[in-house]
Order: sequence, then C-alpha cells, then structure tokens
Amino acid sequence: MYKFYIFLKLFLFIQIQSCFSVTFNEWKNNMIKEAIKNGISESTAKKNLDSIKKVNSDVLAFYNNQPEFKISFNDYKERNISKKRVEKGKRLLKKNKIIFDKINKVYGIPPEIILAIWALESNYGYYTGKFNIIDALSTLSYQSRRKSFFKNELICALKILDKNLTEVNSLKGSWAGAMGQSQFMPSSYLNYAVDYNGDNKIDIWKSEADVFASIANYLKKHNWNSNLLWSEEVKIKDEFKFNSSQSYTLKELKKYFAHDKKINILPDETIVKLKVIKSKNKDYFFLIFENFNVIKKYNNSDYYALTIGSLANLINK
Repeated sequence: MYKFYIFLKLFLFIQIQSCFSVTFNEWKNNMIKEAIKNGISESTAKKNLDSIKKVNSDVLAFYNNQPEFKISFNDYKERNISKKRVEKGKRLLKKNKIIFDKINKVYGIPPEIILAIWALESNYGYYTGKFNIIDALSTLSYQSRRKSFFKNELICALKILDKNLTEVNSLKGSWAGAMGQSQFMPSSYLNYAVDYNGDNKIDIWKSEADVFASIANYLKKHNWNSNLLWSEEVKIKDEFKFNSSQSYTLKELKKYFAHDKKINILPDETIVKLKVIKSKNKDYFFLIFENFNVIKKYNNSDYYALTIGSLANLINK
C-alpha cells in the first residue's frame, strides 16, 4: 500500500510538471484542435492563433496588478468618481434622454446605472483598450490562474470572427479580453449584446445605441429588479449594532440612519442588507439591495459595484 502511495504521488507530480512543460507553440496546436471541436472552422482557428507568436508580457503585468486587490476602497472610489465625471454623466443623461427613456421601457434599467457602467468601463467610450483580443486571451489561457475561464472566452472570440460578426482588426479591448465601450467579454457579446440601432451589426465599439442597450440587456437577463434600488451610502447611528450577513426590512432600519426621498418611497417591507467597508481612517456604510448583486455579475467586486451605485446616484442627483 505504501509503495502504491509513493507511485501515485510520483505519477501526479510528473503529470503536473508536464502541464507546465507544454510550450506555447504546443499549446496553440492543441488550442486549434479544441477550437475546431467547438465548431469553429479550421481556417479561422489557424489563421488567428498561428499569428500569435509568444505570450504577451504586458498582459501578464496587468493581470498581476489589478487595482481592486491593491488599493483601498477610498482610493478606488476617488479614482473612479470625480466632479468632472459626474458632470459629464449629467450632460450625457440630458443629451441621450430620448434613447435612454426608450431603453428603460424595454429593459427596465435606469439610465444613470447604464451611464455609471459606461463611465467606469470605458470613460464614456473614450478608451476601449488597444489590445488584440485573440492575443490577450491566448496569453491568459496559456499562463494565468484562470486558464479554463480564459480559454472559454478565447473560443467565444474565435466564434465571433468565424460568424463574421466583426473583423479581427476591430476585435480590440482590454488586457483581460473585455471589448468595446461596454467592455463585454466575448461570451457576453455572444449572449447579451444587442443591435439596437437596427443596422444589422452588433457594434459595441462605435454605436452608443448598441452599447446602452447591450448593458441594459445584460442587467435585465441577470434578473435586475426595476422596483428596487442598488446601493445607498448611509450614516449609521453608533448605538445600532448590525450583522452584515443578516437581512433587515427598511422599517427596522429607518430610525438608525439618515435617508433621502428615494429610500422613503420604497415599501417598509423592502428587504435590505447593510455592508461596511473599512478604508483608511473612514468606515463606509451602505444599504444593499438585490440589484447590487446584479451589478456584481458585470464585475465581481464589491468596490466596483458600490462605486457604480455611488456614481449613478450622483449623476441622477
């Protein structure tokens, strides 16, 4: 039995080592075969993967230095919410009122939420990323802590090209493979992106109508509740000792914090949670509604979702 155990450990060690010994070219050849198995034409798979000669060191540098994990909430919030960004959001809200009203009727998503996501993802469309998506996803599929996730996204990106939904030169985005003004991953593009302007193209790079509707469709398909808010920063009275894992009704909480008209119009039976974020010398307290978790489907970070909510509240203030 002991000899078998030693043999098993040795076998597993060899298998693990062999995984790391696969060269990038060997990985590409295997990836081409897997893409073909997933219904992608051989010509699309070979043409786009053979053009990638090596791992992208810039992609790996960004992957290992993500801001949500490196800075405090206070710094993250201040980096993403500025007076200039809020004022621009207010101007864009007025400028695009007609299309936002139409999208809201179809999808039930408030325009300030769409604007806040648009702002954080691409600075209102100003910067969408310059990385070749196939290149970035190839690197992350080969060398990251989430190989299977990025491999699936790479296959989706190849499907986009195989279906001629866009050209390879247009397939640009972030180091992580997020594309366009909405910064959709390829799988999200295939599942949620919308041709809202009716030109027979799903263009999240240049068409603001498609960008707005695609963000709205994404949130709706992830069960956005149009009768609820998302998050609201509040000041909690010291005598209230709350449990962050416990749910409360608004009626139970109203006497413990200062609240505004938006909170007051919700039914007393509305279920919420309280979240505290400790950052430097300040503690932030937020009322959390169900839609907070929907925003996290877009980016699974409390920092991100709370900042989206705060920016949206300021734009619509």
